[in-house]
Amino acid sequence: MTFRESLEEHLRAIKMRDLPALMATLPEGELTLIRPDGQRLRSVDEFVALYRDWFASPSWTIETRLEELTECDALGLAVVHVTYRDEPPDGDRWVQRAYYTFAFARQGQRWVLIHDQATPIQPMK
Repeated sequence: MTFRESLEEHLRAIKMRDLPALMATLPEGELTLIRPDGQRLRSVDEFVALYRDWFASPSWTIETRLEELTECDALGLAVVHVTYRDEPPDGDRWVQRAYYTFAFARQGQRWVLIHDQATPIQPMK
């Protein structure tokens, strides 16, 4: 599988709330996740727990658009524009736009996520 195909699988797993498919794109042990609020997670276990809880909510959707993709022999880097919407039935509608930077490393015949960082897009003042 190519880096691009692995990235597409990762994003599809998120959109479909498919935790086993998402886990297939993760390394053993450690990765870095930097959330839009600046919180940093360092372990795959923390990452999976966060996504398990998030996937339990049926009120959100995301749209993604690939902005940049760079692939070398052992490292792939992608910048993805993400629009996240949450429309809970008992709360206010919430929309956030951000750029996500995903770094994947080749491990044998597969590519795995090693770094995921979100940068919110703030409206101009």
